[in-house]
Amino acid sequence: MAPPPAVPEADHQDDDDDTPEGTGVDLRVAVRRLKARNTAPGPDGLPGKAWVLASEALGPRLEGLLSACLERGQFPLRWKTGKLVLIRKPGRPADSPSAYRPVVLLDEVGKLFERVIANRLAEHLAGTGPDLAEHQFGFRKRRSTVDAIMRVRALTTGDAVARGGGCLGGVSRHRQRLQLHALELH
Repeated sequence: MAPPPAVPEADHQDDDDDTPEGTGVDLRVAVRRLKARNTAPGPDGLPGKAWVLASEALGPRLEGLLSACLERGQFPLRWKTGKLVLIRKPGRPADSPSAYRPVVLLDEVGKLFERVIANRLAEHLAGTGPDLAEHQFGFRKRRSTVDAIMRVRALTTGDAVARGGGCLGGVSRHRQRLQLHALELH
């Protein structure tokens, strides 16, 4: 019995699809990030290091698979299926539900595909637009939590404070993103 195809066939109404093919660069960037992490394997049992080692030999085939997924606009359901693992928190009674932190382990190939999509989205937003807000630090290349903290620090110790004015700052969470808000008071 043959395994089902990873990406089911789809009917396309328009042949004017401008979805770019997966490139070796997309895959190399995603694999490089995978190489830097030491994560537990998902339901398929393949750790990230196995994908890193096999990427040279499997690269063209994996690239073709990811390109087909992008072209059809599909994310295989199997890559979204996770394995739930409960990790015990120290100092909590074992019989308490709050003593465990749930973690869902996903297949590494799905994580590779997510990285390819995230990189493409970030490139599109930065190049074609609409660009992300200047004060947004999440989902931005070369911006980190440390950068956001330094910005808050600069706002609260800068010219407004030196002139005897004040600065009101706040951090909010909107649609799963942290946003920094600052208002200079005179």
